[in-house]
Amino acid sequence: MILSIVGTSDSGKTTLITRIVPILKKKGLKVVVVKHHAHGDFEIDKEGKDSWKIYNSGADILISSPVKMAFIRRAENDNLDWIYERYLKDDYDIVLTEGFSRAGKDRIVVVDKAEKVEHFKHGRILAVVCDEPIDGYPTFRRDDVEEIAEFIYRLVRE
Repeated sequence: MILSIVGTSDSGKTTLITRIVPILKKKGLKVVVVKHHAHGDFEIDKEGKDSWKIYNSGADILISSPVKMAFIRRAENDNLDWIYERYLKDDYDIVLTEGFSRAGKDRIVVVDKAEKVEHFKHGRILAVVCDEPIDGYPTFRRDDVEEIAEFIYRLVRE
């Protein structure tokens, strides 16, 4: 299952994700988060490091340690379905995305004002996180993390 967490900049998407992921994992779900960076290139390793040198020589690179790994490769595209099919569908119970608001996936919208929900109707809105009530959607307050996690857990287990 892919579930997008979308909202305006600085709406609290990352905070929400970092608060619900431990709860979902405690419930036994295998969770991955795909963050969309719509602003072009980014770096996860530092200039001058071996991984940076190898990548800049033209190779894709996987960095591995006993506790984590990172795979840096040149992107063919940033299509969420393509990413899901090639890397995620077989290993995780749920793929949460931060962003990908135009991908048309089911979503939880995080906003500070009710009128901003309209900007995120490019997919089916399953719930809204906002500190003011919003008609027509299940609505959670920002601190309702246990309830939001339970809502997502039920979606995965349906």
